Amino acid sequence: MHPFTKVIQATFFIAAGISQLAYANVETSQAQLVTVDQTIVLDSQVEAINQTALAAQTSGQITDIYFDAGDIVAAGEVLLKLKDENQRSAFNAAQAALKASKADLDDATNTLKRIEGLFARKLTSVQSLDDAKARYNIAKANYEGAKARLDSAQEQLNYTVVKAPYAGIVLERHVNLGEVVAPGTPLFTGTSLNQLRVVTQIPQNDIEKIRHHSEVVIDLPNGEKFKQQGKALKFYAYASPQSSTFKVRTALPESIKGLYPGMYLKSHFKTGTREALLVPSSAIVARSELRAVYIQDKQGKLHLRQIRVGNEINDNMTEVLAGLSTEEKVVTNPLSAIRMLTKTAASSNNEVK
Repeated sequence: MHPFTKVIQATFFIAAGISQLAYANVETSQAQLVTVDQTIVLDSQVEAINQTALAAQTSGQITDIYFDAGDIVAAGEVLLKLKDENQRSAFNAAQAALKASKADLDDATNTLKRIEGLFARKLTSVQSLDDAKARYNIAKANYEGAKARLDSAQEQLNYTVVKAPYAGIVLERHVNLGEVVAPGTPLFTGTSLNQLRVVTQIPQNDIEKIRHHSEVVIDLPNGEKFKQQGKALKFYAYASPQSSTFKVRTALPESIKGLYPGMYLKSHFKTGTREALLVPSSAIVARSELRAVYIQDKQGKLHLRQIRVGNEINDNMTEVLAGLSTEEKVVTNPLSAIRMLTKTAASSNNEVK
């Protein structure tokens, strides 16, 4: 209901009866015929780009669980731990083997340098040089193998501590404390809150027009609107066999807050353009279902005109579907017109008396 409705209810019929009187100094605006976007409004759903099922990558018994379904976690936080005696023993053995192979490589390196020096002075045979080189190559290969085994043991040890790959929400916990897991056992299912997108099902009759314009305005829960276009919209190349609709994914920047996977939003997809007659939203007065504006003609006279309105455009302009012509002047502050009409009506009554 317009804020002036109560005043209008008291003066509406009075104004209609004396609307041929002339008034000066009222603020007016011309009705404008402009090109506006033609859109189709569809329901959309927010979904996470990253939804991950974490699985065990090593064997072990679960000793600690720190999060449950519904919990919010930060990137890198520990979700659970496994008993790590076997992995730690393997890691320690790999460390010892690497030290031994490093010592052997150092000895083989020194021996090769010494033999090369003797060979340069012709104090040893070619066979001795070849033997030293062979021993060095074997020691080096053993050392590289020991390093690889240590890296593998370190990785297996790290796998006993399961961490969140990104910040988000735990959707499901698949294991319990004390369970023994093997590689591939599902542990958690989680989803990210930082990287979201909006998914919409487009009717097949509208998909070509929407694909051509590739522009959408999304209504956010806080009342704001967000526009995306071009490559930010991803169109699926096939229709759903069940609904014969085409899926469109719209990217959302991380700067938009307050959205969660599963939420429903309204998306306005551009399908073309059309001409629309607009007036300031502040110029429209209302009484119940009736909408009207005050018109000022070329002689400065005020006329109350009933109109049929459409949608609000750009938050401060409203489309007029019928009852108004291009470039007609409407009073932007109906309250000032109502006051003038009420005052004039009172003056007329006094003169009659």
